[in-house]
Amino acid sequence: MKAAIFDGKEIKIENVPEPMINDSQVLVRVKAVGICGTDLAIAHGDLPTPTPIILGHEFVGEVVKLGNKIEKDWLNKRVTSEINSNIDFSCYYCKQGLYTQCLSRKALGIDIDGALAEYIALDPYLLHEIPDSISYVEATFIEPLAAAYQTFEMMPIDKNDETMVIFGLGKLGLLITQVALSKGLKLIVIDGSDKKLNLAKKYGAIQGLNRHNIKEIPMEIKNLTAGLGADIVVDTTGNPNALKDIISSCRTRGKVHIKSTHGLETPINLTDIVVRELTLYSSRCGPFEKAIEGLKSGDIQVKELISKKFDLDNVHEAFDSYSISSDYIKTLILI
Repeated sequence: MKAAIFDGKEIKIENVPEPMINDSQVLVRVKAVGICGTDLAIAHGDLPTPTPIILGHEFVGEVVKLGNKIEKDWLNKRVTSEINSNIDFSCYYCKQGLYTQCLSRKALGIDIDGALAEYIALDPYLLHEIPDSISYVEATFIEPLAAAYQTFEMMPIDKNDETMVIFGLGKLGLLITQVALSKGLKLIVIDGSDKKLNLAKKYGAIQGLNRHNIKEIPMEIKNLTAGLGADIVVDTTGNPNALKDIISSCRTRGKVHIKSTHGLETPINLTDIVVRELTLYSSRCGPFEKAIEGLKSGDIQVKELISKKFDLDNVHEAFDSYSISSDYIKTLILI
């Protein structure tokens, strides 16, 4: 089968053996894969991974082969998958139901081979069935949308929280935008692309700020929030240099939520955090069921987030596309 393999220096399309499944696994024919900021960080050498490795974790496909112990009704199901594999179900975190934090977990496309290939072998506990009303292309957003919902699973909204600022309007930022607006928050968004800012305002953001046109972003945020700063500030930039402005844009005793996974160490002003008694949150994988329902109901719109589609042979162009224009949101690989 064809696979996109990162060897530590570059991504190569190679012919590799089709994965073997054991009695308790299924074989999934991959249909579509979304390129994630984590994939870009790995390809740029910022996030260390074992190599060689098949990248890709935002994917959908069809079950085409079953292990001997798998129920027959799995065959031909349209599915997406959790990112965290190798769950042992017996460690401290698993016993609390926190499977994404399992001590034995291996992340698909990050720690072990992922889905930028024609086939992938998976354990059924990772799979979620995709309703017929959600296309394969739309379903590539289920994993990042689940992460968007997890922002608010980890960070409860209280009665004093009115304004929220999102730094960065990539795919995840625009998904969080829609979830935040559904919770009644007044939303200010910051990005370097007017196209993305206009899309966020179309969804309902009250203010869009182009970072290229603002000298002091924290001061601008304070001007828009009665001199206080935002109640909640969320980082989805993938840029470690943005964190100073992100923290400074939050009001005293406000909440800062870090979603970026750029792989780089980031200096922060701990004194400012302590003196202003800020609360820092972070989150990663989230509830797939909520994400599937959000797409199925139409509450979350994703078609306008698709910038371009490529086939597997042109995976290099797909990765390069993000450096061509700041207007790009999500690039897909159709397999």
